[in-house]
Amino acid sequence: MFHAVRDWWKGGSGKVALRLFLFEFVVVVAGVLTAQGLAGWVNDRAEDRAVREENARIRYEIGRARQNARVWLAATPCLEERVNQVIRNASSEGRLSPEQLNLPRFVGYTVGQVPPDIDRALRSRFDVSVVDTYGSVGSSADNVINAYRDVRQDWDRFALLDPTLGSPSQADRATVRDVGVQIRSKLRRLRTHAEDIERAAERLGIAPLTSDADVGTASPIKNCAEMWRTGRIWHE
Repeated sequence: MFHAVRDWWKGGSGKVALRLFLFEFVVVVAGVLTAQGLAGWVNDRAEDRAVREENARIRYEIGRARQNARVWLAATPCLEERVNQVIRNASSEGRLSPEQLNLPRFVGYTVGQVPPDIDRALRSRFDVSVVDTYGSVGSSADNVINAYRDVRQDWDRFALLDPTLGSPSQADRATVRDVGVQIRSKLRRLRTHAEDIERAAERLGIAPLTSDADVGTASPIKNCAEMWRTGRIWHE
C-alpha cells in the first residue's frame, strides 16, 4: 500500500489533489470568517441603533419629567399654604368651605427603566455618571408620583371638617391636625424630588419639554389663585 501511495504521489495526482484541497480549505475558511465578520458588523449596527434610540427616548422623557418638576415646584407652596390653613382652622375650631377642602388634579410623568442589555451597551458608549443620572431621574420621577398619591389619600381625611357633614368633634379636629402635619411633610419631600429632577436635567443639558403631541401643554401655574380656580396644578 505504501508503494502504491508513493507511485500515486510521484505520478502528480497527489500534488494536484493537495493543491485542490488547500484551495478549497482556504475558500471555506475565508467564507466562514467573512460570514462571522458580517454577522458581527450587523449585530454592532443593530446594537448601535438600539442604543441611540434608547438614549433619545430617555432624554425625551427626562425633558417631560423636568417640565413636570417645574409644575410641582410652583404648585407645592400653594398646596402647603392650604394645608397650613386647614391645620389652623382645625386648631381654632374654624370652618372651611367644601371647595377649600378639594385637592386639585395633578400631572405626573415617568422615565422608563433601561433594559439590562441596553444598559450595559449605554455604559460602554457613554460616561457611567450620565447613565447613573438617567436612573436617578427615573427614581425621582416615580417618587414624585408616589408622594402625591400618598398626599391625595391623606387629603381625603380633611373631609372631617366639611361643614356639610355636620359639626366636627374635637377628635375629628385632632385627626385633621395630625394628618395635615403628615401631608405637609410629604409635600416637602415631593418638592425635594422635583428639585432633584431639575438639577439632574440641568447637568445633563436637557431642556424642559413644554409641549408635544403626546402631553400637550403643561406649564407652571402663574399663582395659587389660578390653581384653586381651575382645579389643577398646571397651567394650560
